[in-house]
Amino acid sequence: MAGQEKEAYVAFIAERDPEIRSLLEQGFEFVMNAFKADAVPPGIKAKTAQEHVRILRQEGYEVDVSTAYDEQGHPRPTMRAIWRKKR
Repeated sequence: MAGQEKEAYVAFIAERDPEIRSLLEQGFEFVMNAFKADAVPPGIKAKTAQEHVRILRQEGYEVDVSTAYDEQGHPRPTMRAIWRKKR
């Protein structure tokens, strides 16, 4: 997701979800949507949301997760949105 696309996406979902608005107000930035551990499709090598969270914490970030949404604002039940901010 390019810079302006990412900003537009985050603004779009923040309009609909108070949890995401709160994360933004606290200084978190959206990193990515990632599969829940039990939802990775067979045959696909992908880091799960848990793995991304662990890596970000090791890099010194405070991390939170929230509901993931697609580009139309529909929830993605098999995914989690990952948010970070510097400690």
